[in-house]
Amino acid sequence: MSKTIIAAAVLIIAAFHARAYGNPLPNTQETLTTVYSAAGDINPRSFTVAAGHKVRFQVNPKDTGSGCMSDIMIPGLWNKPVLLVKSKPVVMEFVPQKPGIYKITCSMGVSRGEVIVK
Repeated sequence: MSKTIIAAAVLIIAAFHARAYGNPLPNTQETLTTVYSAAGDINPRSFTVAAGHKVRFQVNPKDTGSGCMSDIMIPGLWNKPVLLVKSKPVVMEFVPQKPGIYKITCSMGVSRGEVIVK
């Protein structure tokens, strides 16, 4: 067999294996984008993603957060709070492994939205 045919076969087998076992395919990424404002918090507030896929969650702050709502995190998916600073995008990248509902919160645990993993 030629090296090209073998390489193609390996890629096809890897793709079937990834789908069967819930592992992400190379370069498979879901991008979630939300906007933060002091008046409306985050919008949109609810997102649905697939387990095993890489997720890039981006928050675009229109205002700087204050008090309890000065930061954002997703316990179980992104456990480190990140400050919300006007015009400074917040990017969280993770691969959710278990289906469930993960709350988007501030560091004190106040709910601001959710990520639903299926």
